[in-house]
Amino acid sequence: MTETKRTAPPARRPSLRRRLVFALLPLLALLLVGEVVTRLARDPLYFGSWRDTRLDLMRRNYPAERHPLLGYVPRAGFASRDNRWRTAVSIDADGMRRNGDGPPPAGDRFVAAVGDSFTFGDQVDDDASWPAQLEQVLGQPVKNGGVFGYSLAQAVLRAEAMLARFPTSTLVVSFIADDLTRCEFAKRYTPVPWFEPRGDELVLHEPPAPGEEVVDPSKRWKDLLGYSALLDAVLANTVSNWWFANEKQVFAPGLQGRGKEIGIKLVERIDAVCRARGVRLLLVLQGDTPVPDATEVLRHAAARGIETLDLVERYRAAQAEDAGVHDRWFAGHMTRAGNRWVAEQIAAVLRAPR
Repeated sequence: MTETKRTAPPARRPSLRRRLVFALLPLLALLLVGEVVTRLARDPLYFGSWRDTRLDLMRRNYPAERHPLLGYVPRAGFASRDNRWRTAVSIDADGMRRNGDGPPPAGDRFVAAVGDSFTFGDQVDDDASWPAQLEQVLGQPVKNGGVFGYSLAQAVLRAEAMLARFPTSTLVVSFIADDLTRCEFAKRYTPVPWFEPRGDELVLHEPPAPGEEVVDPSKRWKDLLGYSALLDAVLANTVSNWWFANEKQVFAPGLQGRGKEIGIKLVERIDAVCRARGVRLLLVLQGDTPVPDATEVLRHAAARGIETLDLVERYRAAQAEDAGVHDRWFAGHMTRAGNRWVAEQIAAVLRAPR
């Protein structure tokens, strides 16, 4: 009798679902490790949407609050070092940056300063902004109305509000070349005011009220994906325009490329306001690189009889004699020493007879 040899049944092949699970587990583990490492490196205590922090000015650098006309202003009564540079930043009850801890010089009329972050004093302590040091040099009270991220349009509107509110002898309007480009936007992080040129006039468009802004339909799910620190970091460095940049800055209808035209009309507008109020006006161009549009705006102002100061040109002359001034005066924005130089240049103009 022959013995029948039994063969082992073929091994059952894992189901597709099981194979997918085993294939994805190492990938998921790797992504989890990457998420933890990225979150620890960025901010382990932040649990919101990282993408949203790239777009919401209220969460960036310094404290800000919404304003129905200006878009946003510094938050009144704030004082902290909670910013990326760990500098002392104090905002007084009027929403102006303080010039340090000491009492202001005596005087019943102010020098008002408006502009962007170069005027506000990004990266330096309260007493190191150029308006603060201008107050020290002149021995006159100076109101620092500069605001981080402002366009020339916002600076002019803030100047008009300050002139109506404070007794002012002199208005110093500072701008950099990029402030003209900013005049072309209806949104920069948050909705902002913009001016539409119509003939010889400028028509003001105020920012929409909260809840009335037209929102990109993809914003909600992009913000949801942005809760991943790793995913946000990857997408921001690979497809930044799609991920956040196109939403961060939105051109107003028909204004792209018209910043210089708007800037010229804004200068004429604030000049008329100052003349009507008997306020001396000084227009200052800041920065370290000459840009033709900005220079042309300054020249137009000078031709109109406005006092002007081209600090870009003066900086380049100083650099030609001493190449080290850039490192001493600039660190992205201006250093304490750079702001001192700005204050002394402005003070020299204001002290000169007209």
